[in-house]
Amino acid sequence: MKKIFTLLMALALVGVGAVHAAITPAANQRWWGYGVGAASNGSIGVEKADTYHAAIYLPGDHDVLSGKTLSAIRFGLVAPHATDVKVWVAASLVNEAPTAANTLWMADVATSDLSTQIDVPLTTPMAIPATGLYVGYSFTISSAETKDDQFPILMNVSDPSVGFLRVENLIPEWYNLVTSEYGALTIQVLVEGDFFANMVSPTMLTTSCYAEIGQSADVTFSLYNGGEAAVSNISYTIATDGVAGEEKTLTFDTPIPSYKSATVTIPVEADAALGSTTKTITVTKVNGEANASKNAAASFTFLTVDHLIVRNVVVEELTGTGCPNCPRGFAGMELLRETFGDRFIGIAVHQYNETDAMYLPAYPNVGFTAAPQCLINRGERIDPFYGTSDDSNLQPGYICNDFRIAMNEPTFVGVDVQGVMNDEETEVAITAAVEPLFDTDNYELELVLVADGLYGSTTAWQQTNTYASMSPSALMEGLEDFCRGGQYGTNPIRGYKFNDVAIATCYANGYNQVEALGTMTGGEKRYVNYTMAMPTKAAIRGALRKSSVQIYAVAIVVDKTTGRIANAAKRLLGETLAVSAVRDQRSSEAVARYSLDGMQLSAPQHGINIVRMADGSVRKVVVK
Repeated sequence: MKKIFTLLMALALVGVGAVHAAITPAANQRWWGYGVGAASNGSIGVEKADTYHAAIYLPGDHDVLSGKTLSAIRFGLVAPHATDVKVWVAASLVNEAPTAANTLWMADVATSDLSTQIDVPLTTPMAIPATGLYVGYSFTISSAETKDDQFPILMNVSDPSVGFLRVENLIPEWYNLVTSEYGALTIQVLVEGDFFANMVSPTMLTTSCYAEIGQSADVTFSLYNGGEAAVSNISYTIATDGVAGEEKTLTFDTPIPSYKSATVTIPVEADAALGSTTKTITVTKVNGEANASKNAAASFTFLTVDHLIVRNVVVEELTGTGCPNCPRGFAGMELLRETFGDRFIGIAVHQYNETDAMYLPAYPNVGFTAAPQCLINRGERIDPFYGTSDDSNLQPGYICNDFRIAMNEPTFVGVDVQGVMNDEETEVAITAAVEPLFDTDNYELELVLVADGLYGSTTAWQQTNTYASMSPSALMEGLEDFCRGGQYGTNPIRGYKFNDVAIATCYANGYNQVEALGTMTGGEKRYVNYTMAMPTKAAIRGALRKSSVQIYAVAIVVDKTTGRIANAAKRLLGETLAVSAVRDQRSSEAVARYSLDGMQLSAPQHGINIVRMADGSVRKVVVK
């Protein structure tokens, strides 16, 4: 596992044991939550004696829970050395053992009642407030003698990750399992009140999307069925800045079961005029009946643009010659280069060991914590070969899936770059062109020089390689070259040619030295000039002078709000800025014409016409 529980937790399948004192719901009651007693259950734990606390949150505005009363709690626990078992309800989570002072209700559970399904009725049913409630259980493992003691927290691995977990000695603060890959805590609650047959609520899976004027974009959202009936179809409207459009109906090939979610995609047409609007999807009917949900609407930002922009993706990797596992990163970076070509912009940051000939201290602090490790567009820290795949299911080339997701995210800024080396080979004059789609002051520019084909003969260039003693059959496909008998199957590796090596940046003393972009006008390019010093260390300067080495200028546009990379460009030194680098390359014929007020025209109209070309550009044309 590559999340917070690295080396602390594991997932183990468990069987379904006896069920004690099961509560059968009355006509106005329903069990709600996550698969207690399900055959797909697994378990997690820290493999040691410790005190555990597990909980789920009951949102007070949830379709199923809103206005309901909590009557009972169901959970599972089969560890034979579990002691001091308590079940509880609280208004908030505190990093303390549950007591009468920090809970709203608490009850002891006899060890004789432990099973995969334990039903505990509340002494007095409790109304679920609008602010919600936390429902959980706590226990102590006195001895981690058995597998069930080592992994005592039962999980429903078929559900999305849900719940909160705290282990007093090893994980002393509550951890939100939504960021893990373990599934859902097996906790259910018995709620009572009025239930409806047709009730769904949408949740946007993206907060914004965009389309070219005159076109449409697919918008994806999650649709939760909180009703008693399976959902075969919905009717919905899309409002633009509060003005609702016509009602449309969408029929599903497979009905959405009760208390389940489905991902739904619908086309949304671009607005008649360029700019940003707020779109609101409202589900008006379910199975032809009025939608009973109190959360029937979801909003997102929709941008109508005059052209689409190609997004390149930056993969920054922490590596070093002294890192024994870093050949795995080499394999992943080369795979990305081969698969995605110019869309891949690799930056190998050699900071693992200072004895590395390519060691570069002056790189922005992007949050590396280990090597090999990479960030895709400065997102989550992941393995540069396996990506976000889990240790229990390693997949060669999975990093390509992560890259493809990032590559398909929309971007609202184009960028190009060029660099020219001076005759003394001591400086590079870099020019970057940044072009946002809309007026903005939210971008920052960073510049980097990277080199391909670097190598040397001294020990400072020798790469440590832990895979040299391993058989290719013992590792994932793609690492064969670094294993025993492979092309680079020695430890250390001598004569290896390093690619994507960051050799210089615009950072000094921890600060970006490139001038601020400030406020930019949509559709207009901002040109930035910067002179970057070449490395001065003899070892790398000698390597850079070899004829096989190629040096590139890289321009990175960073979203200052999120810290993520919005777009980037890479160009071999000496090559000039491309004329249409920030636009998709399409033909330059006119495909649509609009008046100044955004109305589409069937023919040229006297006065100023806005003409959209097939290459995505927009021109203002005066018709006399």
